[in-house]
Amino acid sequence: MANLNFYKRHLNLSTVDEICRALSDTLIETNYTYEFFVNWSKVTKNRDVFKYELALLKSLKNCQNPISDFGDLLKKYPEVIKVIPILLACRDGLLKVLNSIETGLQYKTFDFSKKKYDAKEIEDIVKFTKNSGLLDMLCQMDSATDYLLGVEVGLDTNARKNRSGLFLEKMVTETLNELRARNADLVFIEQKTFGYVGDNYDVKIPPTLRDRKFDYVVINKGKATNIEVNFYSGTGSKPSEIVSSYINRGEVLSSAGWKFVWLTDGMGWKKMQRPFHIGVENMDYVINASLLRKGLLEEIMLLS
Repeated sequence: MANLNFYKRHLNLSTVDEICRALSDTLIETNYTYEFFVNWSKVTKNRDVFKYELALLKSLKNCQNPISDFGDLLKKYPEVIKVIPILLACRDGLLKVLNSIETGLQYKTFDFSKKKYDAKEIEDIVKFTKNSGLLDMLCQMDSATDYLLGVEVGLDTNARKNRSGLFLEKMVTETLNELRARNADLVFIEQKTFGYVGDNYDVKIPPTLRDRKFDYVVINKGKATNIEVNFYSGTGSKPSEIVSSYINRGEVLSSAGWKFVWLTDGMGWKKMQRPFHIGVENMDYVINASLLRKGLLEEIMLLS
């Protein structure tokens, strides 16, 4: 349950409704930092892995006989084959394709990860590249290297959801580092399992959480606190599920003498006030980035 005494003492808030309103009024509008958009080091690294194979594909520019020329290229340089899936924005080296629907569902499997290919396999891969439309593009594009860079940027957008909470985690890490510099007894652990804490520190952990990962665990004078961090810019079922799971985790940890802190932010909570209210009501400590900056996390850590 919400630690109303804590909120009253530090924020002069007496009810769950007042706490929710204070949190909602100070939610940040975006989690976009400059690093959010594209992980350029990963993108360019993935491109550079294939720089040799991509250079060989330049020979197809304006070729008059794409099928035969591409087949000859693959026979001479079969290592080029491994770059075909990624040019189609696929990470898998083994692709199963629906080959026919007129005569029934028939599948054909293409392996792009082999070291050697026989003539029939190369013929099949040439047909695949032609039928997928990639071969025509290779004959038209000025630079397969630049094209792959664009593909990698597109694929990297899928990782944005993993980067969405990083700035909050960075704030937490900085806060804990500052607190540790002033408090020799404080230890914090990031991105491990509860089992790791139980095995390496003199702290009792609930058996049901042993294999669960956490964002942060802070140990101060033998007292342990779990901190979980996330950001929601939109709506959906997952935030409601997260609230339910964190309420349960908080109860389990409390029975073992732990504290639980949920640090969350994002304008998505404006449209999901009901699950947010339930979370605030049923967890001891819920804060956002604004309250983190005001020192509330530090106050929680120093509670006996």
